[in-house]
Amino acid sequence: MRVPAYLLVFLMLVLPATAQNQSAPWARGSISAAEILQKNIAATGGLEAHQRVQSLSLGGDFGFSLYHPDGYYSFSYKAPSDDMLEVNTISEGISWSGRRDQHLIRRTTARGIEMINGAGMELVEQDWRSLLEWEFSREYSKIDLVGRTQVNKRWAFAVRFTPRHGDPCVRYYDEESFLMVRMDQVQRFRMSKSQPEVAYPVESYFRDYADHGGLKLPRLIAISRDVGELQFNVTKFEPNAAIDDSIFK
Repeated sequence: MRVPAYLLVFLMLVLPATAQNQSAPWARGSISAAEILQKNIAATGGLEAHQRVQSLSLGGDFGFSLYHPDGYYSFSYKAPSDDMLEVNTISEGISWSGRRDQHLIRRTTARGIEMINGAGMELVEQDWRSLLEWEFSREYSKIDLVGRTQVNKRWAFAVRFTPRHGDPCVRYYDEESFLMVRMDQVQRFRMSKSQPEVAYPVESYFRDYADHGGLKLPRLIAISRDVGELQFNVTKFEPNAAIDDSIFK
């Protein structure tokens, strides 16, 4: 029997976190999702540091081995809601994933790659975008604490974000540092218009946090795939960079 995509999303994003609630002592209600987010904002530089970021340009290499990268990428952000991820794959082409005024942007050159080993580049865009969010009511209708689990052998709170449009995601915050260490998103695609939609979870890990002009961000995002980790490192970081609006098109 085929499981409906919406039910599969529920099973993927809710049960994995709640199933491990009882693995270690934790009093439900002892901390709220709002308190976790406040502590995360404080741990990454504070609210004022986030508010000062009116634009951001970062980039680096990506691939399953950064010694021999598959290409390079750039991520551009302009407050309050515009962003663009550009992924340039060696000997292939370029793909773009982003948003302008809450409108999704997806385009490629003739040989641009939108998905690498089952991970869509729109998920990577959301990885970076999520790190800059601080005004959560703008995009999410509900944010709730759904449990706790271990990430890299450390306990983390699992917080579910339900957007006004699209699938929910679950973000994991380290119980001691309150840095976001993992995010689970839903990947959807169709092989063709005549075939049913496929949905499955994709896990992103956030590592090697460092201070960048008062804002603490990871220097590596690793996406777990069956052949290894698809890694995106940061070699360039420029807060409040001059970014032309033509990028977001």
